[in-house]
Amino acid sequence: MRLTGFASGLDINQMVKDLMRAERMPVGRLEQSKQTVQWKMDQYREVNTKLEAFRTSIFDGVMRASNMLANKATTSNSGFVSATAAANSQATTLRISSVDRLATAATNVSTAAISGSQKLNQTQSIASQNLPADSAFSTSNDDGIWKKGLRNRETITVSQSQSSLTIAQSMADPTATVVKVNGSSFKVVTDKEPNDLLATEVLLKDDGELVFGRNLNRGDRVEVTQFKEDPAGTVFFSDASITTYDNNGNPKTTDFVFTSDQSLNAMMSEINASGAGVSAFYDSFQDKVSFVRKDTGVRNTGGNEMQFSGDFFTAGLNMSDAAETAAQNARFTVNGLTTERQTNSFDLNGLSLTLHQTFTESQSAVTIGTERDTGKIFDTIKKFVDDYNELIDMANGRLRQEVFRDYPPLTEEQREQLSESEIEKWEEKAQSGLLRNDALLSNGVNRFRSQLYAPVNSSASTDFRQLTSIGITTTRNFQDGGKLEINEDKLRAAIEADAEGVFQLFAADGPTQADKGIARRVRESANTMIDQISQRAGGMRGRTVNQQFTLGRELNSIEQQMSNFERRLKQVEERYWKQFTAMEKAISRSNSQSEALFAQMFGGNMR
Repeated sequence: MRLTGFASGLDINQMVKDLMRAERMPVGRLEQSKQTVQWKMDQYREVNTKLEAFRTSIFDGVMRASNMLANKATTSNSGFVSATAAANSQATTLRISSVDRLATAATNVSTAAISGSQKLNQTQSIASQNLPADSAFSTSNDDGIWKKGLRNRETITVSQSQSSLTIAQSMADPTATVVKVNGSSFKVVTDKEPNDLLATEVLLKDDGELVFGRNLNRGDRVEVTQFKEDPAGTVFFSDASITTYDNNGNPKTTDFVFTSDQSLNAMMSEINASGAGVSAFYDSFQDKVSFVRKDTGVRNTGGNEMQFSGDFFTAGLNMSDAAETAAQNARFTVNGLTTERQTNSFDLNGLSLTLHQTFTESQSAVTIGTERDTGKIFDTIKKFVDDYNELIDMANGRLRQEVFRDYPPLTEEQREQLSESEIEKWEEKAQSGLLRNDALLSNGVNRFRSQLYAPVNSSASTDFRQLTSIGITTTRNFQDGGKLEINEDKLRAAIEADAEGVFQLFAADGPTQADKGIARRVRESANTMIDQISQRAGGMRGRTVNQQFTLGRELNSIEQQMSNFERRLKQVEERYWKQFTAMEKAISRSNSQSEALFAQMFGGNMR
C-alpha cells in the first residue's frame, strides 16, 4: 500500500515523478540513439532506391540495341503510305507503285423496316410497349420471334480453383442456356468431350454439371440462365446466333438469348459487347439495323463474313445473308509484286506500313526506306547522363550535408512542448549530415568516376574508346562533384558516323573490366553498392529482418538496452515508493506517540 503524504504533508507523487525523471534520462538518450539509427537507415535506403532505379534505367536504356541502334522509317508520301520501323529493323527499301484498293469490312443492313404499324421505342423494354400483333416483336404475335416458356437463373461464386460446377436446379432439356463468367459469355456445347473444349466453351451435361474449357479462379462469379419452351410459361425469349470467321477462315459462332424485358438498345449493346466481332446499331430514321465486322478484309473466302441464325435476326431485325456487302482485302504492288492484306496496317520486311488511300504509279509511287534514328539514340544517351547526374547530386548532397550537433533527436517530452512547425524545423536539422563523409557512399561515387573514365578495350572496330571521344566530359565546376555534360554536336556527329561503335562504348561485354562497356561497368558498380548498402541498412536483396543487416542489429541492441533499463526503472520506482511509504508510516507513528504523550501530560489540566 502506497501512502502519499498525509502524515508528512509532502507531495509524494510529485517527488517520485521528479526523481524518476532524473532516473529516466539515460532512457531518453537511448531513444535519441534509436531515432538517429532509424533516420540513417532511411537515408541509406533512399540512396539505394535511387541506385536501383538508375541500374534499371541503364539496362532499359543504353544497353539495349533496340534503343542504341534504332532505325526510323522514311516515306516519300505519308499521305498515301505511312511507315514506322520496328526496333530491330534492318536497312531496307520498298517501292509501292500502286494501291488498287483499301481493305474494307463486311456490312449488312436490314432488308426492310423492323417496326410494324407502331414504331419501336429503342430505349424501352419490348414488353412494356404493348406492340400490335403485326410487329414481329409483339408478344401477342404467335408467328413472331418470341418463344414462350420458363426461365431459371442461378449465380454461383467459385470457392476454389476448379474447372467444373453443378447447377443446383438445372432444367431438363433446356431450349437455351447462357453461361457467363464475370460478365463474359461462354459458348455452351453438349456434344464435346471435356478434353476437346476450347477455353471459351463450357460443356452442359444432362445432370446439370458444367465443365469449362479452362480453370475457374476463386471468387469468379458464374451466372447461368436457362430457358425452356412451355405454353404455361410467362417469359418470352428468342435464341439466335451470329457466325463470323477468324484470320485463318475458321468459323466462330456466338450464341445469344434475348428476352422481351430488354430494350432494343440493350440488345444492341449485348451484341457489341460479345465476342462475335461485330458492331451493330439501330437507326430510328430508317427503322433498320446495321451490322459491320470489326475486322477488315476477307476472312471467309467464297462465303459471307457474317451469318445470322434465329428468328430474332431473320424475322425480327430482317437480316439476310444475301444482303451482305462483301469485305475486301487491300491490294497493292510492292517492288513489282502485286499482293493483298486483310488490313490496311501490316508489317512488311521489318516495317509497319499503313495504306491511307488508293493511287496509281502514274500519280506517285511511294518509296519507303530506313535510316538511323539519331534522335532516339541521342535521347537515350542523354537520359543516361541525366540519370547519372541526378544520382551524383543526391550522393554528394548527403556526403556534404552540414551537421548540426546542437540538434539531437527530440524526446517525447520535448516534442510535447513544441508546435508541429517547430518540430519539423528541429528534425530537419537533426537529420542533416547523418551520412556526411560516409565512406560507403564516398567509395561508391569514386568507383563510378573511375569506371566512367577508364578506356574500353572491346573487340569492336571503332575509334570510340572513351566518353570524351563522343563529346561527354566532366563539368569544369568542381562543386558539381563529377557530374557529366554533353557536347551535343559532337555526340550527334559520333552517332551519325558510327552508331555501332557508340553502342559498344556503352554496352560491350568481355572477360575483363577493361573489355566491358562503360554502362555495363557502371551498372555492375551500382549493383555492388546496392548490395553493400543493403548489408548495412537492409530493405533490399532479401534483407528485411533487423538481424540481417548492421543497423538493424544496432537497433535491436538499443531496444534491448531500453527494455532492460525499463525493468530497472520499475524496480527503482518501487524502491522510492517503499522508502517514502516507510517514512510516512514512521512519521504517522511518531505523530501518534506525540499525541498520546501530550494527552497523558496535559490531559488532566485540559478538563
